[in-house]
Amino acid sequence: MANNNKTALITGASSGLGLNASRALAAKGYNLIMASRGEAKLEKASAEIKAQYPDVQISQAVLDVSNFDQVRDFAKTTQQPIDVLMNNAGVMGPDFSLSVEGIESQMAINHLGHFLLTSLLWENLEQAANPRVISLSSTVHRRGKLETASVSEITGSDRASYDRWQRYADTKLACLLFARELDIRAKQAKSKVISIAAHPGWAITGLQDNFPHRLDRFAQTAAQGAQSQIDAAINPLLTGGEFVGPSLELWGKPKLIKGTNRSRDLRLMGRLWTTSEELTGSKFEL
Repeated sequence: MANNNKTALITGASSGLGLNASRALAAKGYNLIMASRGEAKLEKASAEIKAQYPDVQISQAVLDVSNFDQVRDFAKTTQQPIDVLMNNAGVMGPDFSLSVEGIESQMAINHLGHFLLTSLLWENLEQAANPRVISLSSTVHRRGKLETASVSEITGSDRASYDRWQRYADTKLACLLFARELDIRAKQAKSKVISIAAHPGWAITGLQDNFPHRLDRFAQTAAQGAQSQIDAAINPLLTGGEFVGPSLELWGKPKLIKGTNRSRDLRLMGRLWTTSEELTGSKFEL
């Protein structure tokens, strides 16, 4: 397939949903910037896609999105227009730990690192013809309980109160709140960038490696789970602000879904944005 010169930047691209999304966008002729924490897996994944789609330009970046200095350094080296920024990297239910900035690791990786990355690459997105930002949420955003999105609530640095599954749900609610607030602000600024959220439903992606379940055999594959975020990236009918997920919630072809009332709370969206700016040290003004 001829190279159409569009570029997709995908975090967490070396495995699971990110790898399958990378492969699908390469099949559409996108050049790829594949970012991931593990260099060896990243090199292997890149080589496999390059062998299958030799006309596609692929670059790799070893990047831990929870490390804000790494995100800043990476953004400085990214010069080209970005057509699709897929904020895909994530962790699910790990033991309690803090990022180098002292932020609980799930929130640092799933939301705040991507907030910073998006803000720093905004000009790159604006340079593209029809740019879009894809944020990965989850069905478990429904269990998210963010109340004020205050600095202390988002930082989550108290080990004694850490509930790994509640925290995961809160981070995925944060991802959805960010996607919606980003689209509102982009439209108000008359930006051509659109923001769309997606979730994979129930898919085996590698996040479950430490928490196997006897029913996992009924889950979707990572390739099936990635269909929602792929649709969010390439569906020409989407105009921004949508939430794309499997038609049967846990399984199925992509369709538009609503999410919870809390995920559409304008006050909470705005507060999360302000807190994210404070915690990342990045003023994100469109």
